[in-house]
Amino acid sequence: MRVFTRFVVILSILSTHAFGFGYYDAITNGTVLGGFSPYTVALGTVRAVGVSEPASIFTNPAQVAVHPFSIQLSGSSISWAERVIESDLDKTLRTLMTNSNGLAAVVYPAGGITLGAGIVKVAEFGYDGMTLIYDDPDDPEIGIALLESSGSQIEAMGSVSMVIAGPLSAGFSGGVRRAAAEYQYNFNSFHFLIPDSLYTWSKNSSEFAWHTGLALTGDLFKSGVSYSSETEYMEDILAFGGSAYAEHLKKTTLGFEAEITSPFDKNLFLGKLFLSMPLTKSLEALVSVSFDDNRVANRAGFGFGMGFSGRVGRFTAGGGVLNRFRSREDTAFPDEQSDHVDDSYTIINLGISCML
Repeated sequence: MRVFTRFVVILSILSTHAFGFGYYDAITNGTVLGGFSPYTVALGTVRAVGVSEPASIFTNPAQVAVHPFSIQLSGSSISWAERVIESDLDKTLRTLMTNSNGLAAVVYPAGGITLGAGIVKVAEFGYDGMTLIYDDPDDPEIGIALLESSGSQIEAMGSVSMVIAGPLSAGFSGGVRRAAAEYQYNFNSFHFLIPDSLYTWSKNSSEFAWHTGLALTGDLFKSGVSYSSETEYMEDILAFGGSAYAEHLKKTTLGFEAEITSPFDKNLFLGKLFLSMPLTKSLEALVSVSFDDNRVANRAGFGFGMGFSGRVGRFTAGGGVLNRFRSREDTAFPDEQSDHVDDSYTIINLGISCML
């Protein structure tokens, strides 16, 4: 029974740490869903820079300081894949898909300030995995273990933003970040002398959370910096970047952003390069690449995003796709043998906004 006791102890330790990306993170703080709209998904989950839209109240509320009265809705499908690699062969493949991801936000100019409110899903706890259990790697397996989890983190925010001077604006949003997850670990024994076992546990937390930022908006250059606060099951995030409008390059906008999760502690880095290019007067194409400094088995994390945005009258509709992957050493099963693990997720987001 020491196998199962060790599993629960290790899992309880892991649940106090966040890795911020990937299927495996479902058993820790949840997989962070950085893209809430077609723009943010297609541009690599930008947070500090990008485009002014109601969804910005969850990343950099300063971006909506001069935004007109608008409402925005979006939804996404997200799939995860986890490949356990041993001796350069796929030993195990685990997948999961969730479609219950959405955003609803509104911003409203009121005198010299802009008010906003919204709700969005920011992290996913879903996991569905199975593995064989060994008392000794050289002996036959003694049973099979199944780990299932479900739940999410939701933010409900109100925001206020305003122009400070000239092109410089500032914003703040605050509200409740609620995390709720259910876990079940089931062991089915292959031997009558070893009993089956079942463990269930949960996590539930509601805390005040906030986002703040600055945005500098010019005709040719834009820049921004944003910060998202830490809560029990979410680490703080600092992001900053800029973009430039290049009329001679078919009116393309080029930009970059640096994102640091848990600054001054873990300093997990994610870089993003993106561009938007008008195809017609009312339609633009969006492309991005992203990369991190995580290296396992000579592999670095990498991502690619693309999408579009089109305007018809008061409506703006768009779609974005983002695929991101990394390599790591850990799986959700502490005793699982592997050389390394490749995991990835794909987000497909569709959304619409309307000026009222």
